[in-house]
Amino acid sequence: MLSTFRTKRGRCHLDGDRLRLESSLRRQWRRYREGERLPALLMAGTVFGVVVIVVEALVTGGVRRLLLMAGVVVALVAVGRLSNYVRGFTATEEIPLDAISHVTAKQGTEGLTRPRFVVTYEAGGETKRRYVMMPSLWLSYGEAEFRRAKAAFRDAGIAVE
Repeated sequence: MLSTFRTKRGRCHLDGDRLRLESSLRRQWRRYREGERLPALLMAGTVFGVVVIVVEALVTGGVRRLLLMAGVVVALVAVGRLSNYVRGFTATEEIPLDAISHVTAKQGTEGLTRPRFVVTYEAGGETKRRYVMMPSLWLSYGEAEFRRAKAAFRDAGIAVE
C-alpha cells in the first residue's frame, strides 16, 4: 500500500518496502503558495532583497563586501552540514523500511522551528538518521500534514515516538 504526504520541499512516499523522498526548491515554493499568502510573499521578498543587494554591490563597486557576505553564508551552510554529518544525519533519499528502527516526531514551534521527523535506521552496520522536514506550521495545512505523516508511518508499521 502506498502512503504519501507533503514535506517541506516535496513528498515522502512509503511504498511497501521503502521510504522515498522527493525534493526540489520549486516544490518548496509551491508549498508556500498552497498554504497562505504571507510565507509566499516573505520568500519572494527575500529573493528580491538578495537580488537588490547583489546589484547594488556590483553597481557601487562593493564587490569586496559582497564576497564577504557570500563567504559568511557559505561558512554557515558548511558548519551546518558538517554538524549534521558528525551527528550521523544523512541526505539519503531512499531507505528500506525494514532498516528503520523507529521515527521520532518533533512538533516544532510556530515561527521558530519546523515540524520534522527523525528517521533512525541501520545502513552498513551503522546507525544513521535522516531528517524528514515538514511544511511550516504557518501554512494552513501544516499541522494536518504533520498528523497525516504520523499516521502514514504507523500504517507502514514503523514506531513513531
